[in-house]
Amino acid sequence: MSIFGALQSGISGLAAQSSAMGAISDNIANVNTIGYKVTNTRFSTLVTKQTTSTLYSPGGVQSRPRQEISAQGLLSSTSVSTDMAISGNGFFVVNQAANPGEGDMWAYTRAGSFGLDDNGYLVNTGGFYAQGWSLLPWDGNPNASVVNVNGINYMKAYYDTDGKTVYINDNIIDNRNLRPVNLSTIGGTATPTQQISLGANLPSSAPIFDPSNASAGGKEKISALIYDSLGNASNLSLEYTKTSANGWAMSSSIPSGAASLVMTGNTENGKDLTSDVYYAAGQLEFSSIPQNGSTISITDAGTGKTYTFEFVKDAAHYAGANIPVEISNQVVSVDDFVKNFETALKENMPSAERFTADGNKISIVQSTMGSALTIDASKTLSCLQSAVNPRADTGIPTGVFDIPQIDDDIKNGARIDFNSTKAADYEGKTLTINGKTYTFTSTPDPDDPLDVDISEAISGADIDPTKIVQSLVTALNNTADEPNRFVASGMTLEILPSSSGGDITLDTTGLGTAIDGVIRNKDGDWGTIQNKNNLVLGNTFKTNTTEDQQGSIVPAVRFNSDGTPKEFWVNSMEIEWANGAENMTGESGHGTPITLNMGNVGTNDGLTNLSGNFTTNYIKQDGAKFGSYAGVSVDENGVVTALFDNGETRPIAILPLATFANPEGMESLTGNAWLETDASGQALLKMAGTNGAGEITSGALETSKTDLATEFSNMIVTQRAYSAATKIITTADEMLDELTRMT
Repeated sequence: MSIFGALQSGISGLAAQSSAMGAISDNIANVNTIGYKVTNTRFSTLVTKQTTSTLYSPGGVQSRPRQEISAQGLLSSTSVSTDMAISGNGFFVVNQAANPGEGDMWAYTRAGSFGLDDNGYLVNTGGFYAQGWSLLPWDGNPNASVVNVNGINYMKAYYDTDGKTVYINDNIIDNRNLRPVNLSTIGGTATPTQQISLGANLPSSAPIFDPSNASAGGKEKISALIYDSLGNASNLSLEYTKTSANGWAMSSSIPSGAASLVMTGNTENGKDLTSDVYYAAGQLEFSSIPQNGSTISITDAGTGKTYTFEFVKDAAHYAGANIPVEISNQVVSVDDFVKNFETALKENMPSAERFTADGNKISIVQSTMGSALTIDASKTLSCLQSAVNPRADTGIPTGVFDIPQIDDDIKNGARIDFNSTKAADYEGKTLTINGKTYTFTSTPDPDDPLDVDISEAISGADIDPTKIVQSLVTALNNTADEPNRFVASGMTLEILPSSSGGDITLDTTGLGTAIDGVIRNKDGDWGTIQNKNNLVLGNTFKTNTTEDQQGSIVPAVRFNSDGTPKEFWVNSMEIEWANGAENMTGESGHGTPITLNMGNVGTNDGLTNLSGNFTTNYIKQDGAKFGSYAGVSVDENGVVTALFDNGETRPIAILPLATFANPEGMESLTGNAWLETDASGQALLKMAGTNGAGEITSGALETSKTDLATEFSNMIVTQRAYSAATKIITTADEMLDELTRMT
């Protein structure tokens, strides 16, 4: 009966409009919910199959609520760096567990109001934890998923509990490949110096430096602050010495904490330069301020002069014979005293650049220009923590120890001394170098370049060894695979090390006892080479002077007549650290050497040789001291970067975005999140800003899609529809009552 159908239709209208009112109320209630997606209610008719041409059987209406999951709300800026909004497609991957395990459900949300919980995890207001790909510096593994951040390669990976590297498969969503973002585990960081850039004017009017008249000028110093891998800061002193009208040599004092410093030469234009090496020779480490009247004596072996430093309360009015070092009541720390001691050393000692203050230590380096030193600290032992001899890594103060002068012969890769003056010791004898046999003869074959003509050296039964050496050098430089490594020096044949040439093999047995000599290997050991067969001279020698192929000292920079650089012969520094920091040698497993940028050839953007005074125009270096975690930032690609108070940054994770074929098919969760369903399709993980995924905006939030004006309008319409449905029910009820009375 249609009247009963009318009642049923009215009831369905009440139910449908009630559902619509519920959706409207949810929309209004979530007007301030971040990332909320509006639920719209659509209606569809219910039709019975009893309708005919003469009879109508009403069916009513049913509601179909629909969330606009893929619809984006407006982005609103905030002042919180961990607030994130997605501009475009995609969802943050989250989980209700900070560290998901088996059975924990993976969810997806656009509610990016993340903040740190008490344990340092990124969690949003819905209680969902952000999940992402962990980042580590790329270890070179070709199978790793590599991401370039600001020109540096990182890989999606993390360390397991055993410290082993786990490489992430970025297409899989599970507890192994997606990791929680935890900012409380971020430790401090330090960055070693990798480049020094400097500009200065080395005055063209300066005289060529004369060590015997150092006060006349010709030497200038530039200091740069550098950092090792531990974040320790050290002062690096670069000294320029004028050696010719347009050339300046360059040397350096070893920075504190270093074992050695190597200045590497440029090999452009076929110029082979050896390296300039400086070694830490020892140190005086003070545990307390010395007693008043105690002394330290330093004897310079070159001059035989002894310098005695006396530690006194009032240095300004000291009337003694020794050199005073202030230890007054204003000197409140050991570091203060060491600074005063350094000042006194540099004002009174030759080769003052050998002494460097570093906290409570005085570092003393060897010198190619200075003499050996003998230090008597016996009267200061009580305040010395250590007095380290260069021949030991550690040591108890012994009172007296030596700082040797670097032997000038160390600059030579090897030498052969020709000691015989008898012609019979040379005539017909041989010397084999790199498989080529050189024969000493007074009647050389003009067609044999390996014959060494000694005819001019013979005078009766005697011979002049210096002429022997000169003749040999001529033959060697004409025939050797790498000429100019051989230098005549009196009765000595010097064989120079080479940065580009190979090893040299010597067979000296053919000369018998006519020669003797010494060789220095890369470790600095000396040994005899007399009558040694197939002796190998490596190409890894370290020397103490920068030399060209002729063995002549060359400058770090030569200038054109207009004062601009013509050529640079020094371009980097290698440092081996004694303080546990990573060595800067470029070898496998070590850090990179420091690159020296002193400007460009033909320009005045760095070093210049112009008139006027010495000036330092600029000095810049990278690197940073140890820094503590200070905050976090997120870029448009979802890269989470830790910020440190030393200005350094370090990418630690990537927040991927999940996209779906049909996002409207996802199932909603409490907390403004959704679950993957068969209708939505499988989640695909993408880096933000790639492959159709949206970009992430840090310091912003996606606002609710609720439009209050629209919702209030819908509320009025829904209310009227609900009232109309109630009118249907009351009218039909009255009709039914009337029908009942009639019957």
